Amino acid sequence: MAKRWEVRLIGTGGQGMVTVSIILAEAAVLEGSNVVQSQNYGPEVRGGHSTSYVIASNESILYPKIDAPNVLLIMSKIDYRPYLSTLAKDGILIINNGADPKSLPDRVYSIPIRDIAHDQVGKPITANIVSLGVLVGMTGMISEATALEAMQPHVPAKALELNKKAFALGVEAGKAALQGR
Repeated sequence: MAKRWEVRLIGTGGQGMVTVSIILAEAAVLEGSNVVQSQNYGPEVRGGHSTSYVIASNESILYPKIDAPNVLLIMSKIDYRPYLSTLAKDGILIINNGADPKSLPDRVYSIPIRDIAHDQVGKPITANIVSLGVLVGMTGMISEATALEAMQPHVPAKALELNKKAFALGVEAGKAALQGR
């Protein structure tokens, strides 16, 4: 049976969502998937709206636009509710905050990604790698080993161990969020 992943990442410039989409796409290629990756963002380098897209499939990708993502991750502080109607029937929406899971609809998961990066990793700049871990932990879209392999060229060598820690904490948070439901 064919599996097609459609992932949309929403944030602001400087949060690293484009980097996450590139790592996710490269990892999917390493695992043999056909992949389309793209992004769009406002004219501001930092602080402007940013959206990245990844489609990965074991079949040909004939239509490279995401209409109904399987996974939608929102890092910026925007209202997630308008996005619920855009999700695939079995899709999940991940928001970056610490909201009580009982107060959220079934397909919405609140994970304190920035807090994990700040409090547990000790470097807020690693929030993007935490979010990559959350995606891998929740979806199994790619293996953890392949994600780490694809991540290495995109982080400074001197910060590799720190980013591995951020990734592992993200995977753990993603798996815990699923178990909490």
